Amino acid sequence: MRMRPRLLPLACALVATASLAAQEPSFDVASIRPSQGTQTSDIRPTPFGRLTATNTTTRALILRAYGLVDAQLIGAPAWLNTERYEIDARLATAPPGGPEALIPMLRTLIVERFKLKAHPEMRELPAYALTFARRDRQLGSDIRATQADCSKASTLTPAEVRAAARDGWPQCGMAYFVNFTTTTATGNNVKMRVRRSGITLPALATALQALVERPIVDQTSLGGLFDVEYSYSPQPPTPGVESAFGPDAPAISVALEEQLGLKLESRRLLVPVLVIDSIERPTEN
Repeated sequence: MRMRPRLLPLACALVATASLAAQEPSFDVASIRPSQGTQTSDIRPTPFGRLTATNTTTRALILRAYGLVDAQLIGAPAWLNTERYEIDARLATAPPGGPEALIPMLRTLIVERFKLKAHPEMRELPAYALTFARRDRQLGSDIRATQADCSKASTLTPAEVRAAARDGWPQCGMAYFVNFTTTTATGNNVKMRVRRSGITLPALATALQALVERPIVDQTSLGGLFDVEYSYSPQPPTPGVESAFGPDAPAISVALEEQLGLKLESRRLLVPVLVIDSIERPTEN
């Protein structure tokens, strides 16, 4: 694993301008080519030291790499939204910490291959604060101190990882998603169950951002790693339109409060944004 001077994730980059020169790791090998397919766009880091991106825009890559939502990326040229790429990036040895350990390397790849030059700023935007749902700061029954071993890289095969997730909890840094159906007095409900192992609350806030399309800022001040499980309707209710998932399926905000003891409070907050100074189409492999 090589080390290069690279942009930090936004949250860390706000400490000082000098932080932008900190060392971040890079992949051992990476290929980038224009996408010719019509597959669903997907960015997938794995616990095996490999990250793939399928039919993915550069904008989506940057948002994933820096933990942002659309409103936090400023000055992006139009081609970032339309031109799509296939990426296959690998390490010879998987790092500890699960799939998210590859995200700093994705930032390095974007800086090296797309020649990204950018700087962070703080701006006031509509956002959510992640806070305690109860005044006594008591957490819910579906969040616990992690029982995963986050000190070592995964030694399981892909089939063993899938089996472990299906039968129990995923390995450290991984998430397991499953759709299931429940029967209620008003009919069947389709819901999503999510299990995440070895995650910090700031990282959980970032993972939830795509569901609410706003920045989420952790304001619990709780440190450490947690295992969390929550079930919710993956489609938010639309006023005047009956949800395809049934009226009893909780929205993500309700699920967090009832199951984890956490609450999303709508506010205008100062949040980090990434301002693009320049960026180029990626270099040839």
